[in-house]
Amino acid sequence: LVVPDHALRCCRAALDMLAALPDLHTRWRARGWPLLEIGIGIDTGDAVVGNFGSSRRFGYTAMGDHVNLASRLEGLNKLYGTHLLVSETTRRALGEEFVCRELDRVRVKGKTQPVAIHELLGRRADDHDGAWRRLAEGFAGALAAYRARAFEDAAARLERMAVERAGDGPAALYLERCRVLRATPPGGEWDGVFEATMK
Repeated sequence: LVVPDHALRCCRAALDMLAALPDLHTRWRARGWPLLEIGIGIDTGDAVVGNFGSSRRFGYTAMGDHVNLASRLEGLNKLYGTHLLVSETTRRALGEEFVCRELDRVRVKGKTQPVAIHELLGRRADDHDGAWRRLAEGFAGALAAYRARAFEDAAARLERMAVERAGDGPAALYLERCRVLRATPPGGEWDGVFEATMK
């Protein structure tokens, strides 16, 4: 089926899933059930989709590079302390409906070309006080300083951000990276790309 706005629908569904978790947690806690946190990774592109297998094991699934990248992004949420990561391809397909912040350029396992990854913060219409927009803009400034090897400046920006938004996973991660890179400056070949060796 041709669904022209599939990237938008996917991101809306992902945000709805995250929004449903607190109510589910309340119900599960009352029943004594374990709580569940989720990480979501989204990439946009061609995939092979359909029934695969044999007479013994048969199922409907999707396969391909974009499926694999989405899976890697899902796992990277743990590293960045986020819940919803999207690829650059998906980010471009979203237009202006959502507020996103670029987090990194990552070289995932099995690939040589780095990909830009973004955290999807929410629907722009729900950013009533502009907090997500300010977060994205502030982080962009810190990321630019980091990539320019201005680690002191990047750390100062990130520390201000950490005060305004306590517990922000990406800010904490980059503060640690800046601490390490100030102590041991990178060589001339450093391009700021994170090597994601985990699946």
